[in-house]
Amino acid sequence: MTRKSTDRMQVLCGIHAVESALQSRHQSLAEIVHDGSLDNPRVAAILDRAQASGVKLHRAKKDVLNQLAGELRHQGIVGLLARAPAQNLAAFRDWLRAAPADGTILILDSLEDPRNLGSCLRSAAAAGVGAVVIPANEGAGLTPAALRVAAGGTHHLELFEVGNWSQTLNEIKETGFWLLGASERAEQSLFDFDLRGRIAWVFGSEANGLRTLTAKHCDAFIKVPSVETFPSLNVGVAAGIALFETLRQKQR
Repeated sequence: MTRKSTDRMQVLCGIHAVESALQSRHQSLAEIVHDGSLDNPRVAAILDRAQASGVKLHRAKKDVLNQLAGELRHQGIVGLLARAPAQNLAAFRDWLRAAPADGTILILDSLEDPRNLGSCLRSAAAAGVGAVVIPANEGAGLTPAALRVAAGGTHHLELFEVGNWSQTLNEIKETGFWLLGASERAEQSLFDFDLRGRIAWVFGSEANGLRTLTAKHCDAFIKVPSVETFPSLNVGVAAGIALFETLRQKQR
């Protein structure tokens, strides 16, 4: 599934998503569109902070908010990002040069469902992942739906969209990261593998898993153990389990 080019304006829907964008050190909100008839102290606090930060405020009727949000629940407030929050390959190389000795990277290889992508981003933020890498022209991408499910997690992550996939994976390995491909057919269990040091988790699409191009770069394949009668896990859930086990081992 090839992602169509997106508009430069991205949409954040809902109180928590807009609030997180305002609190982020990578603040990128250009405008907030809100329902002026709402009597919500939390929304009022967001609008006060936004105005003090120079973010444009625009009152609009519910039908305008519905149009901006599409199928997403907006709670009477929508934030407009002047640009998508991802950085390019050059910025990722800078991040790699300064990566900590126990850094963790999450690589999402062509996830097709934006809700799964958003779920992975939210877990990555909570598990202290240093960087998230996605392909620039494959998969769902950083759509409004993905940003909404991430619930502000994108503002606590270093996000990178890269075009030269094979070269990027090679450069990750050259800086000392172990590329671990998640696969339910793998023999090694997540809970038996040493996840300390530099770890880069790779998760593939919901339907097909890791692409062949991606799999050939992996140093090992790891499974999240489950009962034999039902071995399949949603990619968002599997990524969350793997990332928090990685965090647990590194904190230990």
